[in-house]
Amino acid sequence: MKIARVKVTPVDSSFWGDFASRQDELKLVTLMAMYPEYRHPLSSWFPNDSMCVVEIETEDGLVGTGWCEDYCHTSSSIIDQHLNRFLIGSDPRSRSLLWDQMYRSTMPYGRKGPALYAISAIDIALWDLVGKHFGQPVHQLLGGRARGSIPIYASGLHFTNEDEFTREAAGYVSRGFKAMKMRFLHGPADGREGMKRNVELVELLRSTVGDDIDIMADAYMGWDLEYALRMCHALGPFDMKWVEEPLLPDQIRDYAALRRASPVPIAAGEHETTRYGFAQLIDAEALDIIQFDIGRVGGFSEAQRVCTLAQAAGLPVYTHAYGLPTLHLATSDSSIGMVEYFPVPAWDEHEEAPLFDSAAIPLNGEITLGDEPGLGATLALAGFTPLR
Repeated sequence: MKIARVKVTPVDSSFWGDFASRQDELKLVTLMAMYPEYRHPLSSWFPNDSMCVVEIETEDGLVGTGWCEDYCHTSSSIIDQHLNRFLIGSDPRSRSLLWDQMYRSTMPYGRKGPALYAISAIDIALWDLVGKHFGQPVHQLLGGRARGSIPIYASGLHFTNEDEFTREAAGYVSRGFKAMKMRFLHGPADGREGMKRNVELVELLRSTVGDDIDIMADAYMGWDLEYALRMCHALGPFDMKWVEEPLLPDQIRDYAALRRASPVPIAAGEHETTRYGFAQLIDAEALDIIQFDIGRVGGFSEAQRVCTLAQAAGLPVYTHAYGLPTLHLATSDSSIGMVEYFPVPAWDEHEEAPLFDSAAIPLNGEITLGDEPGLGATLALAGFTPLR
């Protein structure tokens, strides 16, 4: 079996679907909040959302599909201009070999960011292709089912007003979610008043959902160490499952200091890549919880390695984002405790629908995958016409 063709399609729509456009209109603290002109909306500084869809076709016409984020169309360009040379004529079953060749060859400009996004998309497509070749779901190729249903947590809770915030949280409880995550509004530029407001919102969430629901909150890299230390000590009484991404990804020493001192577990990793990046975090004892994104970390091949590192270190994994690749991995690996999901809030008039890759809407805070060959994905995207 040989690869005959690689087709790359840049798609000018959000990788996150409706969540991206909805979040743009809502306030949250980010790593750019220190600059007043880029505090809000998110699109004032964030690059235009786009996706890279890669299809890999064999000589006998079998097609595997993968995808990743494609900011400024960089990932699409990297595949078209560089990585496809390693694929054409190769055996798609040689996934480890191809991964290593792509990773090493992008070293002069890669290691993180769009180069790893591109490798991730290709790796996902290869696993989809090989699953179809053997007539097996990807989770079976990854080692088989380690669980039946996968726990999912509701990720949203951007504060607009108290009524909508509490209605959204109560709605997730009534839908069977056992955990949910909110967004912090404030960072160091907002002083003590902003810190006080952050605490009040966490307290409001806890009082709304009760003591039997896990609650988390995301700072999206918008704090510094001093602020994070003060915030985490103030949040101690509310039994939070984690505070997410309080610092920039490369502040490993600061993460380690925060983790040692914080009464709240510290989670991060969605902007980290490869086993090498996560090994540094784990060796530094910088995190309580590992959160990689399968479309950034290096695809299935590298995500499995990171899960092994985390498991050996006794650290739980709670993956970033939703979608069929993540769900296949979580089905096959019990070290993944929960998968993130972006529901439509109760106050939003839009009807909730499956994501672009056919991943189902969770029921009672859980989801169970079927046994369709490969990923079982159907991409319904404007501007994308599949090969088969």
